[in-house]
Amino acid sequence: MVNEEKRNKFVENAGKRVNNVLHDIQILEPMARSAAYDFTRADVDAMFNAMQETLNEAREEFNKKFEEKARAEKKVFSFSATTPVEEETVSIEDTPAGEEDAVVSTSSYETVTTTETPNF
Repeated sequence: MVNEEKRNKFVENAGKRVNNVLHDIQILEPMARSAAYDFTRADVDAMFNAMQETLNEAREEFNKKFEEKARAEKKVFSFSATTPVEEETVSIEDTPAGEEDAVVSTSSYETVTTTETPNF
């Protein structure tokens, strides 16, 4: 979901910045027609390659946001598509007095939850 306030701020600022970039590119064009300048094809290629490289890098930065969202969506886990697991309560030997019995859930992954502190 898009935050409308942030979206409006983006639209305003990005619009201004893109218009500034377009203006700066457009003022290069008269240089190509002017007799006041002398340049080679290599000069032109170098200018446009530098601009294209910078555009590609900027696009990559924007695309990272979408890639991060896609990765985050892939990390979502849910048991909703699996069969519910029944729980059973069992007593654990050597459980300190006053602690509850442990809940043991069994599934294909052997998930076990206890009230004991593991000894590592």
